[in-house]
Amino acid sequence: MVLDLVACGSNNATQAHEIGGAGGGDQATAGLGGARSSAGASGVHSGPPDGGSGANPSSGGASGSGGGTASGGTAIGGAAGASESSSGSGGVPAAGANGSAGDAGSVAGTGGGSQSCSGRPSLSAGDSKLTLQHGGRARSYLLHVPSGLSAGVALAVVIDLHGAGGSGSQQKGMSGFSALADKNKFVAVFPDGVDGYWNVDDTCCGTAGKQKIDDVGFLKAIIAKLKTDTCVDSKRVYVSGFSNGGGLTHRMGCDAADVIAAIAPMSTDLRTQPCIPARPISILEVRGLADSLEPYAGGLVGPAGGQYTAVGAKASLQLWANIDQCTGTTSNFETYCERYQQCADGVEAALCSLPNVDHSPYGNALNFDVASVAWSMFQIHPMK
Repeated sequence: MVLDLVACGSNNATQAHEIGGAGGGDQATAGLGGARSSAGASGVHSGPPDGGSGANPSSGGASGSGGGTASGGTAIGGAAGASESSSGSGGVPAAGANGSAGDAGSVAGTGGGSQSCSGRPSLSAGDSKLTLQHGGRARSYLLHVPSGLSAGVALAVVIDLHGAGGSGSQQKGMSGFSALADKNKFVAVFPDGVDGYWNVDDTCCGTAGKQKIDDVGFLKAIIAKLKTDTCVDSKRVYVSGFSNGGGLTHRMGCDAADVIAAIAPMSTDLRTQPCIPARPISILEVRGLADSLEPYAGGLVGPAGGQYTAVGAKASLQLWANIDQCTGTTSNFETYCERYQQCADGVEAALCSLPNVDHSPYGNALNFDVASVAWSMFQIHPMK
């Protein structure tokens, strides 16, 4: 039985060590990546997968709602989310600005989409700390809106999730997505987990795992709220995240493919089981070959003999390749990366393996820009 409180960080463990520096940073907290559910253990722990272990390659899971409404994004795998209300004053929409239809969403280097947004409100530029009610709790998130947005252009959205014991503001300071949003004119969102943790598999991590917090529903509620506040390109909403946040990123790919176009989890393997997305979904995982917390090759994670067993980066890639019904072999790109491209619906499953990089891939000595590589993949894989 997995001891999720220990594995994911207890009161006796040093928290917030996932704020990485060059070469991966100082990562001391055991099990920040999160523990696997017992269902996941039976599905994928016994050696490398051979085509079907731990993941159902079917793309026919429950499709959920098409993005939800302003009255509470529909929860996947839990109770429906409560209706949300915004209590933050920042980022209040300006008076409706009329504008022309946006540029084509697939154009590299722009966050603008192709759907018409004439007459839709615009967001105020800058950082705003906002809250909404979801699951009986006031949940918070940091919204980053770049300056110089063109009125009437549908905006891409990247939700970026912090590691265990962290916060949205910490993730904003380390991942690079904030600066990338300024450059490419998309909206970046940095949510806060409950007590600093995310629910990866209803056991991990911290309060979120123990209380089975509906974090999938929370993120869907943020998306629904953004759609009421401004013009969001519904086909270009993406999720990335680090360690424990990477675990929830994997889960969003499994449980929210009806509203998420693609995912980019960092520093942790797929643990959500069963993983049956509503459709094939593109995924880019980034891992450090020298990861001292969650071994790249897989194995026990955490002190005292380990609190859970990671399948390993290559096995995690293969799980997603099975889910996305990929065939053939991987091809190389971006120096340290490989990907399956012959997958259902034209999606891809990719893995970047960074030498001499520990648990955190951000700010590495390789000058490998994690956020930019993830954004490049996002750009070519809008939801179809």
